[in-house]
Amino acid sequence: MQILTLDPVGYVVVAEVVHGPAAEPILGNGVFCSVDCAAHEVRDLAVALGLQGRGATFLARHQGRPVGVAVTRGGRMWAVQILSSCELASND
Repeated sequence: MQILTLDPVGYVVVAEVVHGPAAEPILGNGVFCSVDCAAHEVRDLAVALGLQGRGATFLARHQGRPVGVAVTRGGRMWAVQILSSCELASND
């Protein structure tokens, strides 16, 4: 029996608090066709969070994907990452 795996249909950008006071996750703007296209949204969302929280931002790479980090003066550290449609939680 051959098992088929589907390629991701799309990618979304999500920002989540990984340290500090809890906050709802933030979904980026739109669905992207590739990691390369979504990378711009990672940068934009991380910078926006840093500006909003009067903090600092930087970009790194993890497992071949860009990851944005925003550390705000309010004590939150946000991770901004790209998730494929296969990686999203479902309500099944």
